[in-house]
Amino acid sequence: MKRKINLINPNELKDLLGEKRNIVLLDTREELEFSESHIPGAISNQWFEWCSKAPSSAKSTLFEPGYWGNLDVESIEKVEEALGALGITNGGTVVVYSAGIASKGREGRLAWMLLYFGLEEVYILDGGYNAWLNAKGEVSKQIVSPQKAKFKLALQEHRRVDLQDVKKILAEDNGEYPLLVDTRSPMEFEGRLYDYQPRMGHIPRSVNIWFDRYFANDGRFIGKEKFLSLLESEGARSNVKASYCEVGVRAATFSLLYELATGDVLPVYDGSLMEWSHHSDLTVISSCQAQSEDS
Repeated sequence: MKRKINLINPNELKDLLGEKRNIVLLDTREELEFSESHIPGAISNQWFEWCSKAPSSAKSTLFEPGYWGNLDVESIEKVEEALGALGITNGGTVVVYSAGIASKGREGRLAWMLLYFGLEEVYILDGGYNAWLNAKGEVSKQIVSPQKAKFKLALQEHRRVDLQDVKKILAEDNGEYPLLVDTRSPMEFEGRLYDYQPRMGHIPRSVNIWFDRYFANDGRFIGKEKFLSLLESEGARSNVKASYCEVGVRAATFSLLYELATGDVLPVYDGSLMEWSHHSDLTVISSCQAQSEDS
């Protein structure tokens, strides 16, 4: 079966939950937000719980949760046990939600990760928790304990690239631009923000299609046609090879929207700039460098 991602609106989610199917609902907002209220039956889960630790040579800051994006896939058994503990089965359905644009891609990261691990059907709640509230959806503070299940990993390798893959993409470059999509803000792309990073700037051959541009005024994702127009305007319709951001969160959301719009899977570089810039032998371009090259 082809693994697929779908968007779901609040009314569709109400119907789905009313069918009493084997559905796991994951709330990826911060734990405090979850504790204040959530969709009934939802389980709190944080994207960074699934990440590996930063290398010993990294800054101490990068050992804090959320500062290193690489998925921890060293132990297959550990991942399978963790997914099963959430009640997730290979043939089951998972709906992921967050706080929309304010969550900076948390729901997209979890949804992408689940597809990479081999789940067959994943939904993202379009518009997030605010859309649920606006649709008069029920809320709860009750914490539920999921029924343990069994999950067998079936890694979808085409959904992810690592450091060596990105180096190969750039080494084989035949002059095409862009090859990579950087989904961070323009300030981050230019190297003007977040000095906790090993080096600030962006990976060569990257186009900046930042996260905020994926959303309509009502907080939902822009539709297929507008997303395709966005890709066309940036020359990123067919030749791009992967997406990245700081730690692979916003990038995952972009890649899933790209898949929905084009039908093609765009791999995510989950190590992203944090890992890339940690290696001093790899090029990171800042706005100052770009200006000097143009002069």
